[in-house]
Amino acid sequence: MNKKVKRAHDKAMSYYEMGQIDKALEICEDILLEGLDNPNVLNFKGLLLYQKGNLDEAVTVWKMNSDLNNDDIAKSYINDSILDRKRLELFRQGEQALKQLKVDKALNIFMRCSESDFNAIKVNTGIAMCYQRKGDFYRAREYAEKVLNIDKNAITAKKIEKELKDSGTFIEERNSSKGLFGIIIMVIVVAIVVGGYAAVSKYKSLNNTVEETTKDESDINKEADTYEVKDNAESAPEILKEEVKDEHNNNNINFNKDKMIALINTNDLDGIYEQIKDIKQESITSDDQEVYKQAVDLIKNQGVSRFYENGLKSFNENKYSDAKAFLDKAYTYCEGNSLKEHILFYRASSSSKLSDNSAAIKQYEEYYSQYPNGVYVEESLYDLALLNSSINMDKSKQYASILINNYPDSMYANNNIKNILKE
Repeated sequence: MNKKVKRAHDKAMSYYEMGQIDKALEICEDILLEGLDNPNVLNFKGLLLYQKGNLDEAVTVWKMNSDLNNDDIAKSYINDSILDRKRLELFRQGEQALKQLKVDKALNIFMRCSESDFNAIKVNTGIAMCYQRKGDFYRAREYAEKVLNIDKNAITAKKIEKELKDSGTFIEERNSSKGLFGIIIMVIVVAIVVGGYAAVSKYKSLNNTVEETTKDESDINKEADTYEVKDNAESAPEILKEEVKDEHNNNNINFNKDKMIALINTNDLDGIYEQIKDIKQESITSDDQEVYKQAVDLIKNQGVSRFYENGLKSFNENKYSDAKAFLDKAYTYCEGNSLKEHILFYRASSSSKLSDNSAAIKQYEEYYSQYPNGVYVEESLYDLALLNSSINMDKSKQYASILINNYPDSMYANNNIKNILKE
């Protein structure tokens, strides 16, 4: 490798390390215009294409390197790519599962795909989307950052990161542990004392080692053909510990202070919710106000997240009536909660799955009006277009048009939407 090529190669490496994968690819292509007798550059270009998910193009580059330069590393990459074709099929199954809102199934598939660096941008984006929809914002940010470390211009990852920053959820999680910085410093000091710090570049690591696949081909073949996520063995939502009795007196509901204190002491969130759901604060006596406020605060601080988690779990298990019941509870007290967007969307989706189309339309419209650029805007526009198609074609076309115009590359901008616009 002459000095000019080496400088260009180093520049491509620098762009890659800065998350500018497309710029790195451009430089590789410029170098190769001068000649194909640069095995390191060919392998590097193949790896860049590999991480972008362009498997056929990557293999073509490695095969060229193998044929022209008899490069052993290129040959090993070609051999490994056989399993990656099965991972590509798995990834498509994950995309389909996510489209169907089977978040846990999609997450399991994407995590399986992540065992290889192949298609790293799309796989890690899928994982970030799953965690965001599960309400695990810290891990959503973690995987979005993995994508942006490779391609700082990745649109979906940038969108996820912005949404997490705007909502403040990531900042809250980071600040929740005051000693985090001290722990990081301590780990660094220990690492230095024990063995020193060895800086090895990402490309050098990739170029000198061949990934060891932990499962054999038959395992991946089997998983790609019939991928099933195990049913959650947990039982249906827990039955309330006691049935709440009606305490109507001349159409007014009484507040049972002693009973509420007992429920608070046992942290019975379901029982507390049932006791306060139909009570207006102005009807509470001054002596009971403190206990009532304590109950409401407990539901807002703990109950909303618990109800949402149970609702999402039931939704993923196709128990849509149970999901709707839990999400209705979460919805009542979700104002100001970082989970509100997720609650609104899955509540609407549960209604849709139960064929309660009028409720679903109303709830999707509520979501869209409050989160026009939200996490689930594409799915919401898609369902609004389909649900309205049989009752209000003008509205259906309106939502279909927004989806096509604003999100032309979305998986939801499919033939169903295009057919609506042709009507």
